[in-house]
This record gives sequence, structure tokens and C-alpha cells, in this order.
Amino acid sequence: MTRSRKVLVLGIDGLPYGLLSDYIEKGYLPGFKKILDSGFKLHQMDASIPDVSSTSWTSFMTGVGPGEHGIYGFMDLRPGTYKMFFPNSRDVKAPALWEIIGQTSGGKGSTLNDKYVGGIKSPLRSVVLNIPQTYPALPLNGVLTAGFVCPDLKSGTYPESAYNYLKSIGYLSDVDAQKAVSARDAFFDELFLALDKRAEAFEHFMDNSEWDLFVSVITETDRLHHFFFDAARDENNPVNKTFISFYKKMDEVIGRLYARFMEITDGQGLFITMSDHGFTVLEKEVYVNNWLKEEGLLKINTAREYYEGIEAGTKAFAMDPARFYINVEGRYPAGSVSVSDKNAVVADLKGRLLSLKYEGRPVIKAVYENAEIYKGPAAVAGPDLVCVSNDGFDLKGPLKKEGVFGKGHFSGMHTRHDAHCILPASIDTGERLHIEALAGFMLDKLVGNRSN
Repeated sequence: MTRSRKVLVLGIDGLPYGLLSDYIEKGYLPGFKKILDSGFKLHQMDASIPDVSSTSWTSFMTGVGPGEHGIYGFMDLRPGTYKMFFPNSRDVKAPALWEIIGQTSGGKGSTLNDKYVGGIKSPLRSVVLNIPQTYPALPLNGVLTAGFVCPDLKSGTYPESAYNYLKSIGYLSDVDAQKAVSARDAFFDELFLALDKRAEAFEHFMDNSEWDLFVSVITETDRLHHFFFDAARDENNPVNKTFISFYKKMDEVIGRLYARFMEITDGQGLFITMSDHGFTVLEKEVYVNNWLKEEGLLKINTAREYYEGIEAGTKAFAMDPARFYINVEGRYPAGSVSVSDKNAVVADLKGRLLSLKYEGRPVIKAVYENAEIYKGPAAVAGPDLVCVSNDGFDLKGPLKKEGVFGKGHFSGMHTRHDAHCILPASIDTGERLHIEALAGFMLDKLVGNRSN
């Protein structure tokens, strides 16, 4: 492939448009400023619904929504049961970008794949580093090491030579987030170390691998934001200086990778930075299963674990993040809603959710029914309703919390509407950019004209 067709994507988990704009304006991020002064534009972007990393990153890497790729959260239920399982890379039903261009999709299809597959004359190589929801590492035409959740670096890396290199440098797939609560200084030390190792690996593979598509993700921002986002703009917060120092360090990494890519491609390659969602300060966690109990819609036997405690008489239950399922007869073992009554229960629940308030303020911004937002063969497995909350209200699905409103260790929460993306200003993004659109821009560059 010619140098001009190469694509580099730098993903920054949870980096919000608003904070990025503020920090650039304050002069904290000269690397980003240089990029924007070189013919690029910063966009506010919508994430997936729900705006959880597993769903949004999968939407990014497949270029289609959950109705096609099938990932609705980090946890799901086995069909016909209340048994939880952890969906992994094998459960993604649509081909990822690197599978499309590398011709390693194994028969998986999607609407995006159909548009481009005919234009791929020979397999293209990819380097894919640290994207969530890619564990275990499946064989591809190139290199992959998985992002969160990656319990085992060896199983999360392909090929073995890439694993051997990562092991040799002490690469970290993630940080120990619990240290943010119990050992703050150790958490920050590990956060900076993880970024250093991430950058070392990114630069190594950029210079020592053959590739047409290079996608790498920095996860540490998400960890920083969840625990310390209240420090981002508060100069009196004791963590504020460390927070900004991390951003400055990250900016150096981004600047180096951008400069190297421009050198490799003679300034003609496609460069993108993006995030899977935004962030805002968390005011209250909202325990929606407790709310369902109070509304008389959920009955739980706490002697049994998790959702297996759902009892007859339950009309609805919720899973993280903000996914609501109607307990329909035939779909679940203790199904208590007839198929003929399901629509009425959906309408009732939707109205109740939109009426939920905290100190007079609406908690829920929007409630979507499955058919409104999910299209494709995997939509049938999706939630019946999914909510987008107003900023500050983090919807949670634990089954053993007390009360409806509370506050844990987190100070930051995801937002759907404030993800960011930096693209060449010449790309027409339409009125509002959505994370699913990015794959098409990349394939336009890598493959050329769509096949239909």
C-alpha cells in the first residue's frame, strides 16, 4: 500500500470534547494545538447507547451499532436464563475493521462490511493495541494486544512474538484501579508508568511492524476521570496539578506519534484522535433496581445470587448501564409479563422513568425503546428500554444496594454527548458526528471507493 493510504487512530478513553477544548485554550496541550493548527478540526461526537466502553469501542471498531455487533455492556445474561456471563471478542457478531481489511472475518458480515469488501483486492495489515472488548486476541493479519478487560496478557496478544516483546518491557494492560481509593500516590505512580509503557509499545510497533491501519488506545484517562474528575477544573483540589500533569504527559505522547506518522506518510496519511464517550462530574449514583423494587416492579430473593434471585411477579429488571428488560413469559424462567401485555408495561415503565427526580430535577434525559435505536439481527437480544441520564446522575444496576440515590468512590461519570474526535478539516462529517461513522472514513482511506 502507498504511504498516503495509511491510517493512524489514537483512541483516548473517555476524553471529553469540553475538557479537551478547555485545556487546549489554557495552553496545557501544545501537541494537540499543533495538530489543530495543521488542517485538523476538533468535533464533539456522540457515543453509543448505552455509553459504556465495551459497547462504544465495539461500535467504533465494527462501524455498526449493537443491533449488529451484539455487545450491550460488559455483562449480559445467557439466553433464556438469568445467568450472567462476560461477553468477549468471540461474542462480537460483526467484523472489526482489521478483520474486514485483513480478510480474516471468518464469515461474519455487517452492513459496513458489505459496502467495502468488494473493493479489497488483497489483505491489508493492522496493528491494534489496547482496545477494550478485544480479549482474547483472535488471529488477524497483523498484531493485536487486547485492552480492558484483559486478564491474561498472553491470551490477549497475537502473535506470540508481540507477547514476548510486551512482556520484556513490563507492559501493563491496565492499572490497579483500587489503589485510587486505598493508596492514591501509588495509583498515580502506576498511572504514569502505564502511560510510559503504552507509549513505548506504540512507538515500537509503529516502527518495527508492517501496517496499513494502526489503532492504539490510551486507557489511563478513563481511570483518572472516574476517581478524580472533580479535580479537572478545580485549582483548589489537591489532585488538580497531578491531573493536569498527566494530561501534559499524554499530550507529549500524542505529539510524538502524530509527528512520526506524518513523517512516515509524507503528511498524506489519515490521522484521527477520538474517545469512546465523554465525562462529567458525578453528583449521584442512581440504583435503578432499588427504584424498580420501590415501584413494585421487581421482586428479588436475596438468598440467591445476582439475577438468579428474580422471582415471579417481577415485571422489569435492569443491568448496567441503564438497560431495562421486561420479564416476559417464555423469555425468562420467572417471566411474569405476557407477550400481549409487554407493550403496555414498556409504556408504563418509560413514563415512570421520565418522572424520576432528585431534589426536583429530572434524572432521565431520554428513554429509548429497542426498535428505535437498534437495527440488525442482534437487536432481539438487546434491552427493551435503555436510558440516557442527565449529566451528574450515573445509572447503576446493583441488586443489593440500599436506597435509590447514593455516592461511591467515583467522582466522574460517562456522558454520551461529549465524546471528542479530531479529523482532517476536509472530511465532511455532516451535522453531528457519531462514533459509528469513523470506520467508514478509515475504510474510504484504506480501500478507496465503496463497492456499492
